[in-house]
Amino acid sequence: MMSDLLSQDEINALLSEDTADNSKNGTSNSSGAALTPQDKKALNEMSSIFSSALQSVFGMLTGKDVSVGVVDSSCSNQIEFISSVDSDPFVLRAKSNGLGGKPLAIIMPQQSGQILSDMMMGGEGRDLSGVLSELDISAAQEGISQVMGSAFTNLSGMIKGERLLPEDVSAKVEGESWVLFPQNEDMEICSVKLKIMISDVSDFNAWVVLSRDMVHAFGAALEAAAAPAVVEPKPQPQQPKAASAPAQPAQPAQMHQPQPQQMPAYNMPGLQQPSPIVDVRPAEFSPLTAKNISGSPNRIDLVSDIPVRVTVELGRTRRNISEILNMSAGSILELDKMAGESVDVLVNGKLIAKGEVVVIDENFGVRVTEIVSAVSKAY
Repeated sequence: MMSDLLSQDEINALLSEDTADNSKNGTSNSSGAALTPQDKKALNEMSSIFSSALQSVFGMLTGKDVSVGVVDSSCSNQIEFISSVDSDPFVLRAKSNGLGGKPLAIIMPQQSGQILSDMMMGGEGRDLSGVLSELDISAAQEGISQVMGSAFTNLSGMIKGERLLPEDVSAKVEGESWVLFPQNEDMEICSVKLKIMISDVSDFNAWVVLSRDMVHAFGAALEAAAAPAVVEPKPQPQQPKAASAPAQPAQPAQMHQPQPQQMPAYNMPGLQQPSPIVDVRPAEFSPLTAKNISGSPNRIDLVSDIPVRVTVELGRTRRNISEILNMSAGSILELDKMAGESVDVLVNGKLIAKGEVVVIDENFGVRVTEIVSAVSKAY
């Protein structure tokens, strides 16, 4: 007689099926209750908005064709999420001024942040060290802040309510044993994994992490915005009843008196009607001149507050390794520039100006004598 009890293998099989079903729905057992249909719709909308913002802003900052796709989205706790992210990532955190004031973050590998920083400052995003410097962190923070600002603008337009803005923006490179939101380690989160593809540059992943409460608040706001407005009918004022006219006493019959008839007006052929006075004058147009459209800043305005490295090059020379090894104190290197010739001023290794060396209060300085144009640099 067979036992009615399930074997351990059958129990494991049932558990595996339950886990697979939860994975298809974008949730996991550790994330608490499953997302409601309203919250799923909100998470999908927010995923689309952030991917579009990344694509447009990164394309504008790098000057390249950028494509961003949503890989997947899920909800879990912070510990589970951190274990799925690359080690030592670059993290930008912020807080929403609406939707409950909950935190959110954008995460990417250090090398990806350095690629963005280098291309924002005119580089090609190649042959990089993969380690973010203070300059790289400042540039990457500026670029990703633009992404958050664009996404929040689109979120505000969808819910047709309060204007959403990111607040308390900060960025840093995390090390070992880091926590995404240290103020509330028990907070449940929803993460969106994105794949960013920049033309002529290697692809990389990024994550947008949102508080689950923020997703729920956005879903409720979407439902409220989609609900039809109820218009209360206005009460119609009652019209007063017309008083009946009193009966007039009968008047004795009177003889009918003919009334004088008015003669109709005819246009006589011999008479001209006066024409109306019309103000006629030549049209005046302002001269056509090229003007900048207000509210559309140049690309350089987006990174104008980022510090850059300025180097003054006195000259160059080439020597064999044996000559370098024979150098000692007092050795002289002859450079490729004549005495009194202009020195080169480089910004992040790129020539932008020429100048002459001066002394200012016992410090060396450079008086700029020529700005190198883009045309002259090309030749």
